[in-house]
Amino acid sequence: MARRMPTASRHGESTLTHHSSRSDVMPYVWSYGMGAESTAGIYRMLTDPAARPDTIASDYSNLVVVIAQTGDEWSTTGQLAEQHILPVIRARNVRLVEVARKGPTQRHGVAVLQDTRQPYRLHLEGAYKLSDENRVSGTMPQLGGVRKCSQKAKGAPLDWWRSREFGDHQYIHAIGFNLNEEGRIARDKAYSMGGQRIPSFPIHDWSWTREDCIDYLWRELRTVWPKSCCRHCPYAGCVAGWPDQLARFKTLPDEAVQHVIDEYVCLSLNPRSGLFGPGKSLIGRLERDKVTEVLRRAAQRMKTVPWSIYHVRRFYTSRAHASRSVDAVFTGERLLIYALLDELSDLTGISLTRDEPIDGAPVRAAERDRRRRLWLRHRATDRYPAMEEFYVAAPAQVLDKAPSSFDDTWTAHTDASQFSLEHRTRAAIAVARQGLRESRFNDSAS
Repeated sequence: MARRMPTASRHGESTLTHHSSRSDVMPYVWSYGMGAESTAGIYRMLTDPAARPDTIASDYSNLVVVIAQTGDEWSTTGQLAEQHILPVIRARNVRLVEVARKGPTQRHGVAVLQDTRQPYRLHLEGAYKLSDENRVSGTMPQLGGVRKCSQKAKGAPLDWWRSREFGDHQYIHAIGFNLNEEGRIARDKAYSMGGQRIPSFPIHDWSWTREDCIDYLWRELRTVWPKSCCRHCPYAGCVAGWPDQLARFKTLPDEAVQHVIDEYVCLSLNPRSGLFGPGKSLIGRLERDKVTEVLRRAAQRMKTVPWSIYHVRRFYTSRAHASRSVDAVFTGERLLIYALLDELSDLTGISLTRDEPIDGAPVRAAERDRRRRLWLRHRATDRYPAMEEFYVAAPAQVLDKAPSSFDDTWTAHTDASQFSLEHRTRAAIAVARQGLRESRFNDSAS
């Protein structure tokens, strides 16, 4: 059965003539990530005739530059592309397409933000931000694995557009991998779609490193081109990338503040989920490097938004695999939520914990868990399955969610003593709710 493709919407500028004016020239697609490598590649091909491959028509009619917007790119990256790249694209009448996903799943479809040969601005805001999805789930992008965030926010919309545009026809697909990215090139070559997609790596073919690309753009544009990345990208925290990312957090606090809050919530639901690994949070990194303004704004904003007490349960089948249930049992003003968490502690007789070590954090210079938690069950780390359960206060932005079979699995692994503790906690929640209702009734009656 043929796979059903998501529906698309168009808004913004468009063009009536999309395809090459020459039917004998294969389409040549540049995936433009707005970083130094792809910028150098596109700029050189459009300004240096010797660098233009024979597979691109002399009038550039078969060239398409395609951008997938995540919604979380730093504004300075887009401004540089608008200033230096869009004028060249307009002058050569090159087709530019911007796409973005419209929701968290394929069924939400893909938005075509613009499709034009005369682009004047980019739509960095996208249609559905990667951070929107993370925010309501109480998660952040994580190091390691297969970069699911990039696959969702960039790979999937770009794949959809090429499938919709070219159908079963062959096309050349250029990506700006540099000389030192042999591993990424090998993986990309494996994705040939039965010969329909012909991968091309111009930067690598020129034997250019990332430093070569940056030097080239400096010579041509007198601009130090920054790394293209999301504001909450964990890979930007590496030794080489952090100075640039740190400068952006310093100079663009308005863009960064919500991501600091998002990590605060994420760490509340899971103390091991620092942006750069267990015990290595973005917040801790900003504190260490004295980036005070964005932290001050985040703290101030968190005082003005609703908070919740979240009930968090995790069921581990192995150290790295767990299902999670999260639900908000109270929502209200921050100080009220703090008071209710204290009340639950008093009613259950369970002391709140704080400043505990974080499992999996480095032995030296590791951060500690700063959240106040009411623990019902700590996870055993020496056997599986394992379970953990606690209540914690944080800004109210996470939706209640659990797998459909979670409660049955949880109940099947809960013994009598643990069931009694959970029952006592639920009773304390009921008492606290009743007290809250009576307090509000008395306030309205007075």
